[in-house]
Amino acid sequence: MANTLKNPGDKAKITKSSKITAKLTWTKQVDLDLHAFYKTKEGLFGHIYYDNQGNLYNPPCIELDKDTGKDVKVDTTGGENEENITIKSLSHVESILIVTNIYHKFAFLSMGDTFSNYDGKVIIETDGECIEVPLDSKKKGKWCVIAKIDNNDPSSPFVININKVQKSEPNLKDF
Repeated sequence: MANTLKNPGDKAKITKSSKITAKLTWTKQVDLDLHAFYKTKEGLFGHIYYDNQGNLYNPPCIELDKDTGKDVKVDTTGGENEENITIKSLSHVESILIVTNIYHKFAFLSMGDTFSNYDGKVIIETDGECIEVPLDSKKKGKWCVIAKIDNNDPSSPFVININKVQKSEPNLKDF
């Protein structure tokens, strides 16, 4: 049974886990791309996405499985769509933003979209938890910061619902 974080600011504690998966799912006719913006414990910032899919075996040990829109014409067909980011462990990271953006060949077209139209959600799974954050913001924009995994206190990491829509690529320093 999933613990659903319904409102921005809602939090759920996660246990130390050997692996965390953030799964973005949606059914509507749109190409959503999953991103992870991270800060390492050494203070370095990075970005995992379709052009930099990461690697589970090199720090920070974060990897994107695929770009669904590249393989399937999801923007014209819809269906059971999914992209996954796997985090091998939180030992290398202080925080991770789980983000999506609406991809349109002509980027200006996505500025009038609202994420609540796409039946989307992020499911964060560990060995013992399943935390769901619905993608339900009605604000218009191209980017949505869905959730944050906060590991500032390694004895008590947690997930927070952000659901903040903006027109430009997010910066982890703002969250």
